[in-house]
Amino acid sequence: MKEKAASTEPYKNLFALQNKVAIVTGGNGHLGTSITKALASFGATVFVFSRNDYSFQALSDFHENIHFVKCDVTDEKHFRHEVATLQKSFSNIDILVNNAFNERRKQIEDITKSEWNVGIENILSQVFFCTQAVLPGMLKAGHGAIVNIGSIYGFLGHNQDAYQEVKSSSIFYSVAKGGVIQMTRRLATEYASKGIRVNCISPGNFPKKTKGSPDRPGYIVALSEKTPMKRVGHPDEICGAVVYLSSQASSYVTGQNLIVDGGWSAW
Repeated sequence: MKEKAASTEPYKNLFALQNKVAIVTGGNGHLGTSITKALASFGATVFVFSRNDYSFQALSDFHENIHFVKCDVTDEKHFRHEVATLQKSFSNIDILVNNAFNERRKQIEDITKSEWNVGIENILSQVFFCTQAVLPGMLKAGHGAIVNIGSIYGFLGHNQDAYQEVKSSSIFYSVAKGGVIQMTRRLATEYASKGIRVNCISPGNFPKKTKGSPDRPGYIVALSEKTPMKRVGHPDEICGAVVYLSSQASSYVTGQNLIVDGGWSAW
């Protein structure tokens, strides 16, 4: 007699995020908007933490499970307060996507110590303190997924030839994103046995269009020519990686830096 085929349901639900609660910092920004939409589309209730509510109406119209929390993530006390408020309504924050950053670009030789401290605070320190705020709840629940957004410039130098038309990212950005990648590894090894997975995604070139120069053709061409796929990334192309690392599909994955760069770092 032929044996009954095993159920396909476990495989169909690998990426399901129903009944999960997610926080996305900077969740209404350039990459954050796509991240937020993707998590909600797979079933998560998503809270967008941002200082500004720009573009949020479009997110709210996109899915009823997307909510806005006005919060400057560099304000540690305010972030902790908002997390505690959410935890009164939900048993746990299941997913944290550390996506927010605020970068000021300045020549290396002109940076003061105060500006350096602010630069690192705005990109690196807030990732640590946002993570620290959700950890107690995740530890109590015995599970959680933390996804940090790093950058290829956290482990590669800048190719200045590609940045003739615009200023390249600051040294704050490179140093801080390198710290985010290493922080990911350390946190992953600390909390792996406690059910908490910590991973990082390092996007390549996902340039924004800017007012007054909607396409920045020279810049886009330069970046594209130096990328094996011969184009820059679209924000929606980060979504698969985020959903993967937030779901059971990556249940045995922690401490990794998933690079999404069109092959830029493979040359």
